[in-house]
Amino acid sequence: MFAAALFALATDQRNMLRIHRRHLRDATDPFQLPEVRFEELFRFKKEAAIVLLDEISPYMKNGQRTTFVPKALRMLSALHYFATGSFLRDVGQDFVCSLSKTMVSRSIKEVAHVIETELMCNYIKFPTTVDEQDAVKQIFYSATGFPGCIGAIDCTHVKIKKPAADIENCYINRKGLFSKNVQLICDYNLRILAGNARFGGSTHDAFIWENSLCKDFLERQYSLGANTSWLIGDSGYPLQPWLITPFRAPTKTGQTNFNFAHIRARNCVERLNGVLKKVFACLSHERGVLVKPDFAGAIINACLTLHNFRLQHRQSMPDTANANGNPSEVDFLEEDRPNDSLLQQGRTVRERIVRHYFN
Repeated sequence: MFAAALFALATDQRNMLRIHRRHLRDATDPFQLPEVRFEELFRFKKEAAIVLLDEISPYMKNGQRTTFVPKALRMLSALHYFATGSFLRDVGQDFVCSLSKTMVSRSIKEVAHVIETELMCNYIKFPTTVDEQDAVKQIFYSATGFPGCIGAIDCTHVKIKKPAADIENCYINRKGLFSKNVQLICDYNLRILAGNARFGGSTHDAFIWENSLCKDFLERQYSLGANTSWLIGDSGYPLQPWLITPFRAPTKTGQTNFNFAHIRARNCVERLNGVLKKVFACLSHERGVLVKPDFAGAIINACLTLHNFRLQHRQSMPDTANANGNPSEVDFLEEDRPNDSLLQQGRTVRERIVRHYFN
């Protein structure tokens, strides 16, 4: 009798714990948090988060079991990781998103994959039509006095977990850290026009550019006679008719004026780097995306997409007025390309800009 009573008591306790666990998950609703606290944890206001949930929900897994984690909690646990860069266990033990480490990891993978594959192409678009390019050019010229610019380009490093030994040399950057070298192109309002998170930290900015779809598009556009649109980049990039870099040693007043305007125009991509790493701490130098390279690329692409989503929905942005950006790569010396026809065409375009706008 006594043993049977003990067994019945233990069974009741297990059932109560199971019921309590189910009830706790369903009742944990981060949307009940105050607006300020919600934005601090997830980097989105509630209204924008609900819109995002509506957009990604059709592509997320459905479940029938009562213990299945709701889509809202899975999305918010991923957003919390993107926003804080905390370890998965810390995110899962947070009182807001009480999930296991395994569940947090699955949620991040699912949400990052959905955003990368389903939303990225809708929110990150390079200007390809004349009207789109003219709109970007007008904003750049009005704000900085630099003509013809349809975007500023730069790369930034995002720390990752040490890769497998046979490929780790591809990811060691010049500081001796394992990273992804992420190419960014943005307009003056910090809207990302293109992002490329494919390459490791050992890859030079210029190599990433030479193997990008944007370069192929601009080269094809130039060959068809459209020679009044270009990107601007620092001296780590090669001077080309569609990619304008500053004078390394200006000798004339017009060249100096050109360089000052070039710096003002290119500052937007420096500010973008600062905004991304303040809003999404998982991209910051202090935290990093400490996962394998392929998964890191998906998380980075998801953060780039979410940045444009935040801009579109008028979310608050951190102050980066004093951002100095990242140290540029080693200068791409023009003297090392004496027979490069693209260099000569690039010089012609640059001199034309100086002659028409800065003399």
